[in-house]
Amino acid sequence: MLGDTLKIAFGELGQKEISGSAHNERILEYQEMTGLDFGNDEVAWCSIFANWVALQANLEMSHNAMARSWLQVGKKTVWPQPGDVVVFWRTDINGPFGHVGFFLGYTKSGKSIYCLGGNQDNQVNIQTFPLDRIIEFRSLTDNLKEDLEIPTGYLRKGDSSDKVKLLQKILIKLNYLTGSADGVFGPKTEAALLKFQEENAITIDGIYGSESRETLYHILNT
Repeated sequence: MLGDTLKIAFGELGQKEISGSAHNERILEYQEMTGLDFGNDEVAWCSIFANWVALQANLEMSHNAMARSWLQVGKKTVWPQPGDVVVFWRTDINGPFGHVGFFLGYTKSGKSIYCLGGNQDNQVNIQTFPLDRIIEFRSLTDNLKEDLEIPTGYLRKGDSSDKVKLLQKILIKLNYLTGSADGVFGPKTEAALLKFQEENAITIDGIYGSESRETLYHILNT
């Protein structure tokens, strides 16, 4: 899976902001697909890009536009592998701001690393960063089958509960739903469930019941 992050990220090299009132549609797409939609390409989008890459690779996401949100994703590692996430501090090591990208390797001197990331001089590119700017390396995992309890019972539009939140988390991991799991079964959750039902050839009614539950169990356990 980590090879996938680099393959996906390398495919975006050169995407950059457009000066003025126009916006790069690809950067807007990163925002829309991750649910971190600001409607312009001037916003700090390094974490948005990292979330988009993780989404494409079916890996854990931070679901947050702040770079330091990645300090809560995956597992800390002191032996980073190419494709691992690297989080840097910016302005103040103890402050809220930072930068995030994907680790490529160490420079020959061993004093810096190569990082592939978004919003690096306003574009997706490869840059070097000194070791003293690094907060942590984080190893991502394929979280599709981890820590996901399949909700019981029946759920439908209008419901609000922890069971709905569980369903939303699964739909997010399966790329049917964007944004965060808020526990409210609204129109977006219904649309995501309808798409899931359609693509898996089960009754298309927007109601989470036995068919949807059995299909999810099969997907998550095979």
